[in-house]
Amino acid sequence: MKVRQLPMKIVADENMPLVKELFEPFAEVQLIAGRKITAEHLADADVLLVRSVTKVSQSLLQASKVKFVGSATIGTDHIDRDYLAEQGIHFAYAPGCNAQAVAEYVLVAISYWAKIRNKQLSDCRVGIIGAGNVGSKVVQALELLEIDYVLNDPPLEAQGDTRQFVSLEAIQQCDVVTCHVPLITQSERPTHHLIGQDFLAAMKVGSLLINSSRGAVLDNIAALKMKRSGKDIDYILDVWEHEPRVNIELMDETLIATPHIAGYTQEGKIRGTYQLYQAFCQWQGIESEVTLKELLPQAPKWTAPAQVFSEPERLYQSLQPFYDIRQDDEQMRQAGATIAEEFDNLRKNYPQRLEFLELA
Repeated sequence: MKVRQLPMKIVADENMPLVKELFEPFAEVQLIAGRKITAEHLADADVLLVRSVTKVSQSLLQASKVKFVGSATIGTDHIDRDYLAEQGIHFAYAPGCNAQAVAEYVLVAISYWAKIRNKQLSDCRVGIIGAGNVGSKVVQALELLEIDYVLNDPPLEAQGDTRQFVSLEAIQQCDVVTCHVPLITQSERPTHHLIGQDFLAAMKVGSLLINSSRGAVLDNIAALKMKRSGKDIDYILDVWEHEPRVNIELMDETLIATPHIAGYTQEGKIRGTYQLYQAFCQWQGIESEVTLKELLPQAPKWTAPAQVFSEPERLYQSLQPFYDIRQDDEQMRQAGATIAEEFDNLRKNYPQRLEFLELA
């Protein structure tokens, strides 16, 4: 008797767009909230597709037959890659998928700060920590507006990257500091609490710190203590230690607080899913029949009005119709004491946001 071969089964985070459209031709797809994916869900699964909220480790996978793990994210600190390699489980992720989205978030954040604090951006310098996919897009966005910047990235510098890099001490003297590094805990160059008490104490008075990388890159307790000590630094934070259990006292001290959505453009999320689709097709020896171009929305682009670079109010007002960062801030603050329960809902129900800069 011929045994019927069961179809492949994929378990995927429900917040990933187009998963069913791209993967159902090859497999049964089950969508589950990323933070609620358990070993029981994976008992009969062949493929696991996640985002950053799902911790993928031995405890999640050891009772499963999963042979492919994909993460539609630019970071991998939530993945035990050593365990996957030991078990022969193929791994793919999506570096650069939402780099432009984060760069646009940073640009709008800086323009809002400049408006509120009456800063002339032509007189400001931005210090970028991390010059990879995201940091490089931030550079392009700043160059578009002729805003001065410097870069810090010791790993890339050690690898022979020919761009000019500066020390962290030089970054501390910038008017704006923005972080774009992965979370690394065990290394010669860890980024866990890279921005701590000493770094904050040395920052320029009246400056701005933006963190849209990983929550624990910034020591949240040190950041709160620094504000309470009276140091004049503004914070714009999109990521938090111990998400979704946000430090509410720190949130209250920020100029802008958002729920880990800096990279949440429609294009960014679609690129993440598509990069996993390509990796899956390669793994299965299937020829990809879908192109990224046909999946991405056609969005209007920002055009700089006259004299916008020297007028912070005008710059912010020109960008606001494309992305209103204040709306995200207000939604998060409305959650108040219930933010731990509402954090994932704010991300799941995030309104469509489209990319608006013409970047290479």
